[in-house]
This record gives sequence, C-alpha cells and structure tokens, in this order.
Amino acid sequence: MADMKDTRADQEKRLGPALFWQGELEKADQFERDWRERGMRVVERYRDERSGSGVIGPLSNRFNILWANTETLKGALLARMAEPDVRRRFADPNPAGRQVAILLERALSYGADVYDASRPLMAALEDYLLPGRGVVWVVYEPIIVKETIKIEVEGEGIAIKEEEEIERLGDQRCRFEYIHWQDYRESPSRRSEDVTWRARRHLFTRDDLVGRGFKDAYDIPLNWMPDSENNSDEEIYNRAEVWEIWCKVTRKRLFVATGHRDVLAEDDDPYELQGFFPTPTPLIAVRTNDTSVPVPEFTLYQDQAEELDRVTSRITYLIEGLKRRGVYDASVPELAHLAVAGDNDFVPSENFASLAQKGGLAGAFQTEDISAVSAVLNGLYAQRTQVLQIIYEVTGISDIIRGGGTKASESATAQQLKAQYGSMRLRRRQDEIQKYIRDLFRIKAELIAENYEPEILQRITGMEVSDEMLEIMRNDKLRNYQIDVETDSTVFADEEEVKRTRIEFANVFGNYLVKAIEATRAAPEITPIAFEILKFVAGAWKIGRNFEDVIEQTEAQVMQQLQAMQQQPPQPSPEERIQEQRIMAELEREKLKQEGKLAD
Repeated sequence: MADMKDTRADQEKRLGPALFWQGELEKADQFERDWRERGMRVVERYRDERSGSGVIGPLSNRFNILWANTETLKGALLARMAEPDVRRRFADPNPAGRQVAILLERALSYGADVYDASRPLMAALEDYLLPGRGVVWVVYEPIIVKETIKIEVEGEGIAIKEEEEIERLGDQRCRFEYIHWQDYRESPSRRSEDVTWRARRHLFTRDDLVGRGFKDAYDIPLNWMPDSENNSDEEIYNRAEVWEIWCKVTRKRLFVATGHRDVLAEDDDPYELQGFFPTPTPLIAVRTNDTSVPVPEFTLYQDQAEELDRVTSRITYLIEGLKRRGVYDASVPELAHLAVAGDNDFVPSENFASLAQKGGLAGAFQTEDISAVSAVLNGLYAQRTQVLQIIYEVTGISDIIRGGGTKASESATAQQLKAQYGSMRLRRRQDEIQKYIRDLFRIKAELIAENYEPEILQRITGMEVSDEMLEIMRNDKLRNYQIDVETDSTVFADEEEVKRTRIEFANVFGNYLVKAIEATRAAPEITPIAFEILKFVAGAWKIGRNFEDVIEQTEAQVMQQLQAMQQQPPQPSPEERIQEQRIMAELEREKLKQEGKLAD
C-alpha cells in the first residue's frame, strides 16, 4: 500500500533510479503484452511462417492476402519519400528569414540524401501496417576529433616544445533512425499528450558498453540472447539490454540496463527540444480513445482471411481430384495405348470390326462424371472473389481499385473525379504519414538550427551564415515566428500536374508583364500599383516564391529611376523646341546686325 501513496519522486528515491525505471519498463511491457503477442502472430502470417498444421489440415494451402494487401498499401500510402519544404511563415520582406529558410531546406535535403531518410521511414511504415505501430527516432551526433598539437612551455629560461592532445568538433550529423516495434516503450496513457516518458532499447556488446564510457561497463550483464541454439559463447552472441529513457517530467535522458543496479549514464535535456522527445507521436494504424495500445490492422479482417484460406484449400483439394478417369473393355488392349497417345497420333487396332460392333470408342470405355466437382469449383471461385471484395472494402484497397479503373475513352475530368474518389478513404492515412514525416523534419531542423556550427552549415549548404541568420536560428521564438518547416505534402507526385502548373504560371505571368509594361509607359504614376498586382499574381503559385527577390529588386530599381526622372525639370515638347530654335536664330541675326556683320 505504501507504493500507492508514494509520489513518483518518492518511489524513485526509495527504490533507486535504476530499479524504479526497470519497474516502469516492466509495467509498460505488461500494459502492451497482449498487443505484442498479436503483433508477432501477424508478422509470422505476413512471412508465411507455418508450424506444420494449416487451417484445415497439414497440407492446407494459404492465400497470403496479408502480404498482398501490405505491399499494395505501402505504395499507396508512401509512394516516395517526401522532400523538406522550408519557407518564411509570412511573405513580408525579410532577407535574413528567407536565407535561413533556404539554408535549413538545403541542410535537411542534404541529410535526407546522405543518410537515406527513406529507409527508416519504409521500415516504420511496415510496422505501422503489420503490428500497428511505427517509430522513427531523430539522432544528433557531434563528431569529436582528437588532435595532437605542439605548444611552447617556458622551462629554466628556455622555450620547450611539448605535445598536447586536444579535442575539437570535427563534424555534426543528424539522421533518422528506425526503431523496431519491439524495442519501443512509453508510459501507459490514453492520449499521446499524456505520455510522460518514451524509451528505446539498444542491444550492446561488451565493446559497445566500454566504448560509450558507461559506468561499470564490465559488470553489466549480457542477458539478451538471439533466437539460436548456438549461443554458448556469451561474449560473442549475447548482448546487454540497455534502455535509453527520455523523461519529460524531469527533462532528463537516462541509460538503464536490464538486471543492473545502477543507472549507466544521465544527461540533463541533451537536445533542448521544444517538445523534449526526439521522436514524434508514433504512427498508429488503429487507435481508439480509451487506450494508446494499437490494434494490428490484420485483426480487423482475420476472420475473412481464414475463410479465404479454407476456400483456397478446398479449391486445391478439388483440383487435385479433378482428373479425367474411367474404365475400358479389357478385351480391347489398344485402349490402354490411346490414353497416352500424342496429338494427331492414331493407335492401330487388330480387331477394329469387333470394336465397331460394340459401339466404337463410346461403347468400349466410360469416363467418370466430373461435372458436379466442376460446379462446386465454380462456386468456390465465386465465394473467394466475394471474400476478397469484403477484405478490400475493410482495408480500403477497393478504393484504390475504383480510383485506378479508368478507361481511355473517359474524359480527363471523369478520370480525375474517379481518381479523387478512389483516394478519398486513404487520404486521411496519407495525411497522417505525411504529418509524421513533417514532424520528423521539424525536430531535425530544430537540432540543426540550434547546434550546427556556422562553418559546418557553410560546407553543407554553400551559403554564408551571417550573425543575423544565426540569431534567428538559435532563438526558438524568432525561428518559429519567421520559419515554417513543411514537406512537399503529397504522396503521389503528379509530374503532369507540375508541368501544367508551371506552364499556366508562365503564361499568366508573361501576359500580365506585357500589359503592365504598356500601361506604365503610358502612365508612370501607376507603376507601384502594377508591382503590387504582380506580387499578388505570383503569390497564387508555390513556385512564385522563387521570383520574390527578383520582383522586389526590380521594383526598387524602377521606383528609383522614376524618382530621379521626377526630380529633373520637365522636357519641352517638339513644338516648343522648334519655337525656341526660331527665337534663338532671330536673336543671333539681331546680334550680327548690331555688329555690322550682317546687312539689312
């Protein structure tokens, strides 16, 4: 009863941090144990692992609908890896903010390419579709390099050169890391907002433990072993089960080994992330409001899958027995050769007349009637098709089929409407996965902005990092006010749509420029209005942001020229110039007359 009255801090103090967290992990494991057992059965079904007995009998056949559905949904939910899309939150003139957005987008794109961001996402997607939960962790690694330098030390009046080993930051890395669904735990809760800690499991060798500098590395038990009979050598095959725990309550990261009495390492908020956890809320396939424990999607149609197996097994058995068999008159031995004769092959008969008297071949042998078996087979095939349709309706694959079932004779609008309808039910799941990828990029962008050194960012992106840019990146509020991290947001990248959009933008943009130039030549005073309309038109397209700098620079130059022209005195008209020339000529004639150089 004392445990129930103790606060969390009291329990941790009474038991010690290591035992307390091992107890918390055990509670989380118990909370999700039934789901893990169901998840293992689903994975075994996906891998088509059989224990020797099938649905009906030892030789039962399966229709592995789980594998087929999973592979179809993988392509439907994540056809390609999303690309980071970083931009200013608002379109106000802000050169430093624009440069920060471009720099972070380049850094994210570089990391996604170099560290293959798609691989952990695809692995997590498979866990999402099979056991029901997918997890990806964002890992930040500063690479420390040791160097030996020579320094001068004063000794007995003379300078002595000595060698000293120093450490410096050689590189910084930030990547996505897949976490197996069995290697993740979190505090039991109903809502993701109520989760107070999240943990991931590492399986370390003795060398790993020593290399990481864990306390008492040689005393940590290697109590995890692979599923193998040949694991007698503990140091080679076995591993230490080390849990990396992120506690949001204390904002600490701890490393605890199963079966060890002490905490191996402890850090105070190592990443200093706004959301603290280096992983978003996991991808959950089927979630209910009363618990955070996921439900494997396969369990929603496992009864239909078993029925599909039974129908498939019966079809196999009936086909095995569906053979052309019969009896023949033993007095006509040629009939035995007829059964194995080839195409267009005639078998000679020594007593053909007697065979003809008995009614020919029809009277000499009789085949088994298989029409009843054939009718049953047709019924089983129809039943299998119906069961498949039910499964497709449950999983949403029927929508993919409907969306993809267009005809060449249909209009483009009809095909587009059908495709939109076909993806309607899957759109929510697609959006959920895209938001998960976006949240991963946001965590990664925050780590890059707050930790990467300017010279490393310059090497990665090829951009100079000014003090103003650094101030925006290092300040959470400034960065969030000015920068928005998204992805290109669509699962299916329609290249034709991209081309159409760009052509449309070029046509509208070009036509407006022609008309705007003509209008401003006739009335220069409307030039500011023309530029505002130009910005408004360009803002209707995403690609229009690429022209923001050019438009603003051009506007500044044109307005400066107009201002200079307005400050100059007005130029005379052609008629006024001719009149002025006449007056000057008359004045010149009068002057010459007065000087006597010109006669009257």
